[in-house]
Amino acid sequence: MRFYEILEKHYDYIFPFQNSTYDFIREGLNPQDKVLDVACGTGSYTIALRKEGILSCGLDLEESMIRIAEKKAEEQGIQGDFIVSNMLDMDLVHEGGLRRIFIIGNSLVHLNSLNQIKSFITTAINLLNEDGDLVIQIINYDRILKEHIDHLPTIHVPEISLTFERNYTYDAEAHLVDFSSKLTLQGETEEASVLLFPLKSEELVHLLMEAGFEEIHLYGSFKKDPYTDSSLPLIVVAKKKLS
Repeated sequence: MRFYEILEKHYDYIFPFQNSTYDFIREGLNPQDKVLDVACGTGSYTIALRKEGILSCGLDLEESMIRIAEKKAEEQGIQGDFIVSNMLDMDLVHEGGLRRIFIIGNSLVHLNSLNQIKSFITTAINLLNEDGDLVIQIINYDRILKEHIDHLPTIHVPEISLTFERNYTYDAEAHLVDFSSKLTLQGETEEASVLLFPLKSEELVHLLMEAGFEEIHLYGSFKKDPYTDSSLPLIVVAKKKLS
């Protein structure tokens, strides 16, 4: 089974809207600013920005996710703007002039090489306004590799009797992580896996600088805790121009 097929029906239970995440994404934006939510899933953050008059557009490779996002927007009386597209083709489906691009949920590392990630970052900076920035959130792969971590915390959703197990197997020769998941809902289990590129913080910063970003900040949470070796996520804000 394809990885996101087991998530789509329960996505908003497994990855619910987080106020701290939204506040981080929202900070510094004004009504009529153009924003692109890459790998938007079911569009919760895109819709929330739209409610505040921010011209947010959600992009996702999974057509089923986009259909859910469009339905959610309609139910909330919001004019949604959602596109089915590969993240590497975002310049083909958006005209640019963006104040912010954000890609969260460990989505960037679904690209399987440094060259693909470099291509994404280069495209992103070209789509941004002069005062624009790129927000990235991934898992802290420095820690994953150093400590040989083989799983992430299991997600429990007791109100619907759901558990979501997440296991990592690192292939040193291929330099890829096999991310296998097991979703159990009311006693029935489905499994899927996907390969991820274990992008280290130093590699990401280098690619951002090489692309031309002039100011880069690293955080260990959406509450702006400092990024350390023990942080679970790595969150990066890369500004096109110095503040």
